[in-house]
Amino acid sequence: MSYASIAGLPYIYGMYAACVPTFVYAFLGQSRQLAVGPVAMVSLLVEAGLTGLLTEEECPESYKNGKLDSSIHQYEKCPEQYVQLAILTALVVGVMQILGRLLKAGFLVSFLGHPVTSGFTSGAAIIIGTSQLKYILGFNVAKSEIFLVTLWNIIQSMHKTKWMTVLLGLSWLAFLMALKRLARRGGKLALIGPLGPLISCVVGSLLMLACTPLRDDFDVKYVGEIPSGIFPVSIHHWDISSISRVIPTALSVCLIGYMESIAIGKNLAAKHGHELEAGQELFALGMSNLIGAMFSCYPVAGSFSRSAVAHATGGLTQVASIITALVMFCTLMFLT
Repeated sequence: MSYASIAGLPYIYGMYAACVPTFVYAFLGQSRQLAVGPVAMVSLLVEAGLTGLLTEEECPESYKNGKLDSSIHQYEKCPEQYVQLAILTALVVGVMQILGRLLKAGFLVSFLGHPVTSGFTSGAAIIIGTSQLKYILGFNVAKSEIFLVTLWNIIQSMHKTKWMTVLLGLSWLAFLMALKRLARRGGKLALIGPLGPLISCVVGSLLMLACTPLRDDFDVKYVGEIPSGIFPVSIHHWDISSISRVIPTALSVCLIGYMESIAIGKNLAAKHGHELEAGQELFALGMSNLIGAMFSCYPVAGSFSRSAVAHATGGLTQVASIITALVMFCTLMFLT
């Protein structure tokens, strides 16, 4: 859900993307532990690439005197149109990856230098971390393409800090870090680390539900209502005339998403004594994105954190991904 927020999408689209593509990859991918779904880096690329792409006809609220107002977020003013662009991006990414498999172009990713990928990953981590500070501090932060400007905006708005939100955020952060340290001791404690986020979500949700003053008196923000029902079919929303607008974003997502996925997959495969065929992984990711685009999903890739959880908890086959997809399906059906 948070990954969808990073991409500028409503939370529900993160749940859609964690269901359909995960299920598709489980049957087509060769990696036994790779968990495919929404990831931070791809979400950041989607938000950065689609920002400002809606025309004045599609999103008149974001234009003033015929010019785009960069201070207005189109995904907030025109969410439906923005979502359609994100889904179209997933379609184009899927087609690109499938064509890459047919043309045997998977090897091209090996020419991306380590300094480039390392710098991109580090930069993405800083930007994503900064963008999440507003949830701990309790106030909205004016975004900017320049990191230092965003940081200065945070400093200028520190007087708006909601201390109860800060206290809860730091408490949960300390809890997760403590569990991670305990998990490093190994043995039965090893399972505590992967279960930490789940425990945090359950306890946090129950606390917000039971403690009304947190919502009413201290104005602690929460997710709120999530649309009910399973992922809607989105084929009829594909606007083929808009493909040219999303191609640059789709190309970035295609390359970075595949590079991240194959790196994680090969690392886990080496630990478990089997090999991956780069071309088949490219095809599996392409089909995951293509079929996902048919059911309201935005672009996906292999997730380092969820793959690490699958590895740490003893996952040996893609049955783990099938169970994940089924649990998410049941969540959408009965818990929203």
